[in-house]
Amino acid sequence: MITDAMQVIGTDDHLNEIADLMRTVSALTDPQAVQREFSRRMNSYSITEGYISLSTRGLREGQYKITRAMLDPDAMRANVINPWASWETLPTQHGGFIGDQIATDRPKYFPDLHLADDPVLKNQIADFRSVVFAPLFDDGHAVNWGVILRRAPDAFRHEEIEEFLYRGNLIGRMTRNLIIRGEIERLNHQLTAQLEEIAAVQRALLPDRTPEVPGLSIASSFLTSLQAGGDYFDYFTLTDGRWGVLIADAAGHGAGAATVVAMLSAIMHAHAPTAKGPADMLAHANRELVCKQLENTFVTAFLAFFDPARREITYANAGHPRPMIHHPDGHVSELADVATMPLGIVIDNDFEEATTPVAPRQTMVLFTDGITEAFGGDSKRDMFGTNGLHDALTACTGEPTCVIESIHRQLFDHTGSRNRDDDQTIVAVRIDS
Repeated sequence: MITDAMQVIGTDDHLNEIADLMRTVSALTDPQAVQREFSRRMNSYSITEGYISLSTRGLREGQYKITRAMLDPDAMRANVINPWASWETLPTQHGGFIGDQIATDRPKYFPDLHLADDPVLKNQIADFRSVVFAPLFDDGHAVNWGVILRRAPDAFRHEEIEEFLYRGNLIGRMTRNLIIRGEIERLNHQLTAQLEEIAAVQRALLPDRTPEVPGLSIASSFLTSLQAGGDYFDYFTLTDGRWGVLIADAAGHGAGAATVVAMLSAIMHAHAPTAKGPADMLAHANRELVCKQLENTFVTAFLAFFDPARREITYANAGHPRPMIHHPDGHVSELADVATMPLGIVIDNDFEEATTPVAPRQTMVLFTDGITEAFGGDSKRDMFGTNGLHDALTACTGEPTCVIESIHRQLFDHTGSRNRDDDQTIVAVRIDS
């Protein structure tokens, strides 16, 4: 019984024709190509002497556009009209014979039509006697219509009309999906271009070279995520011989975070020449950001001033991960905490600062949470954490370049991926003598 059924289906030319059509259009990516293939195939299973397509999408009730009018065999085969490319230039119609028929979303069949001097069609279909209106549904509404025409009266069988309805809606859905897919691809391309522009702006805000500071060795690394993030680091040469280093992370990703970073950069550079210390500089930045009234936005930041004459650093922390210190004997510790609330939340934020002496061959390692919050690639999905960072620093000499290479190596071992969910920034500063 099963073998016989397979033999019957396998020799049914009509079913094979439908399957071949579905196979062909499933490989197409252009909605116009789908319509052209469908139009070419229509005559292979049922003679169609004319075809008109209509759309009411996005129009007021009673309005419609004639998107195609192919009223001879050559026009049917060529099907050169692309309504998606010329939608805005197509005239909007209302009323007439067509307007009457599409007022309800039911299929209609006119077996012996005599239509002349129509206010919209004029005499374009005066030679056609048999006319089928097939509604093509989208989201439950007949927003498109296919009008199939033959010149002889009573020229359509009931089975043919059913097939027009089924096949037209199937092809219509395929076409609609391709239009949506094309729009998504266009928007993705546009979004990607915008994100690349944002990332370029973000990179332009970073130092274009590492400063040469007597008695210090410095190295930095800035690796972006798939989206433009809010990481930022910078250096400041102060008027009294001190030198400053900043690392910051604006909440979120994309244009919002990049914009906040740009604001922070401008604020910090404008105030640096007159800043009394790190706490004063962060307090000024905090007031400026709060006054901008940027909702749901904040910035964590760590700022340190190095005084070569006194051989000490003075620092303040606005909710940022505490830097780590690689000591000459190889052990690693965290810098004592004087953390306060992040920037941009409340205007009366009191920033503490601390001062600590520095010794030769000590290395201060600043980083953003994209390092410590990087997830492992295994099923446990554990974070790299401060333990992972501690191990990476213990495994290196303390030279700034070695610090960065060791962190990157162990991060890759942990995540198993070169892609990142968040920006990852490292600044390593070593006291040489």
